[in-house]
Amino acid sequence: MVDIERSFKSVMNEGKVIIGLKKTKRALEDGKAKLVVIAKNCPSKKELIEIAKKKGVKFFEFPGIGVELGYTCGKPFAISTFAVLDEGKTDIMKLVEEV
Repeated sequence: MVDIERSFKSVMNEGKVIIGLKKTKRALEDGKAKLVVIAKNCPSKKELIEIAKKKGVKFFEFPGIGVELGYTCGKPFAISTFAVLDEGKTDIMKLVEEV
């Protein structure tokens, strides 16, 4: 089983990630996102999931709210969503394979 906290922190440090609703949506529409992580209280959650499905991009619904997602990623602020553009040498993609 993949450790979510370890995976999120390592992809933030070792991979290429963009944080924020507008940037994530743009990455999805441009076909640059490999994975989208969405907090349960993200204001555009349904819209992001629809776009991800249309584009064939994997997504992970984080069970906590944005503040918890930010903390889990090792950031001192809330994160409603982020997109992984390049996972580097992390195991973040296994997260969605197990779900």
